Amino acid sequence: MKNLWRTLTVAFLVGVSSVISAVSALPECLQAAETASAADKKQEHVKEISVAETSEFAVHQHDISVQDRMGRALYQGRYPELVAKDGASHGLRAALQKWNAEERANWQASDKKLRADVRAMQEAGYPILAPYYIYDNVVNWSRIDNRILSFCLRQESYTGGAHPNHVYRAWTVDLTTGRSLALHDIVTNRRDFLTAVAAAFRAQYTGREIETFTKNIDTQLELAHPYLDWDRDVVWTMLPDGGIRVYYGAYAIAPYSAGDFIVDLTPEQAPYLFR
Repeated sequence: MKNLWRTLTVAFLVGVSSVISAVSALPECLQAAETASAADKKQEHVKEISVAETSEFAVHQHDISVQDRMGRALYQGRYPELVAKDGASHGLRAALQKWNAEERANWQASDKKLRADVRAMQEAGYPILAPYYIYDNVVNWSRIDNRILSFCLRQESYTGGAHPNHVYRAWTVDLTTGRSLALHDIVTNRRDFLTAVAAAFRAQYTGREIETFTKNIDTQLELAHPYLDWDRDVVWTMLPDGGIRVYYGAYAIAPYSAGDFIVDLTPEQAPYLFR
C-alpha cells in the first residue's frame, strides 16, 4: 500500500510539473505566434527622378512595399526626398532639410495608418484583395529659380472603400530667407481672391460650374473659403510670372465624379489681386 501511494504521489507531482511547465510556456508560444503574425517583409527602394538640369537639387523617390510571410502584398507607399546638389545655396539646403524632415514624419504616419488598416481587415477575417497604398508624387514644379521654389504634390491613397482618394499638397519657399510663404503674403485679400478664382474658373471650365456642389461657383467658393483663416487650407503654387495656381481636388468644391479643378491666376488677368 505504501508503494502504491508513493507511486501515485510521484505521478501526481510529475503531472503537476508538466502542467506548470506547459502553462509557463504559453506566454512564449503566444509571443512567438504574435511575432510570426507580425513578421511582414518590408522593402524600400530609392531611385533618382530628374527635375531640371539647372536645378540645385535632385529628387530621390522612396518606394516601400510590405508583404506577409506568404509573399502576398499588404500595402505600398511612396514619398519624395529633395537632396541638395554640390554648390546649392545655404537657403535651399536649410529649406530642403526642413521639408524632408516633415515628409519623413508624414510617411511614418502613413505607414502606421496603412498597417493599422490592414491589421483591422485581417482580424475581421476579410481578405486583402489588392494592396493598400499611399503615394506622394510631385505633379507640378511651378517655379524653380534662385529666389523661389514652389511645387505641388498629389497624394493618392486606397485603404478600402469604393474608390481611391487623392488630395493636393503644395509648398512655396523664399530661398533668400528660407521662409515658407503663405497665400496672404502674395494676394491682397479674401474678396479679391474669390473674385479672381471665380472669373478664372468660368474662363477655364466654361459651363462646368453646374457640376459643383452648389451649382454656382461664387456660392461654392464662399463655402470653401470661410472668413476665419480663409487662406489656411488653400492649395496653391507660384508661377514664374508671379501668378499663382490653385488646386481643388476631389470633394473640395465638387463630387468625386467631377474630377479636379486647377485654375491659374495671373497678374495680367487679375492685376488687383497681387501685392
